[in-house]
Amino acid sequence: MSLFEREFRDCLGRFPTGVALITIMDEGSARAMTINSFSSVSLDPPLILWSLAKDSHRYDRFLGAEDFAVNILAADQADLSAACARNDDLEASGGQWTPAGNGAPLLKDAIARFECKRHAVMPGGDHEIIVGEVLNADRPRDADALVFVRSGYAQI
Repeated sequence: MSLFEREFRDCLGRFPTGVALITIMDEGSARAMTINSFSSVSLDPPLILWSLAKDSHRYDRFLGAEDFAVNILAADQADLSAACARNDDLEASGGQWTPAGNGAPLLKDAIARFECKRHAVMPGGDHEIIVGEVLNADRPRDADALVFVRSGYAQI
């Protein structure tokens, strides 16, 4: 990594972001990927986006998912976030879930959940930008969000 790339990454790390799990069903198993690249795009139609690194070993599995869910994590879910960053098996990582209408896993203890269908995929440098059409959204519980800043978890 060049000096500029390191400085760029460190500067980006000063911007606090929420933490979410993208969840999909793949060959009958619930899979999860920890992200902090989630953003709203549009209210009408309801669209969100997230970014997928092209060098991720999960790239093909998650890029190919037509249906997915975005699960916003609570401050008390840092361990689940870290576990899903290492292992994409949602159940083995400790995540409890129920199926969404589109079949994607919805995390039971998330603070917000978005059931999505892939709307578009656009190139974004070393990432793919995945835009999802939101089919349904809910707030299963009221708690503070998990935050990521300066390469670590924080609370609001």
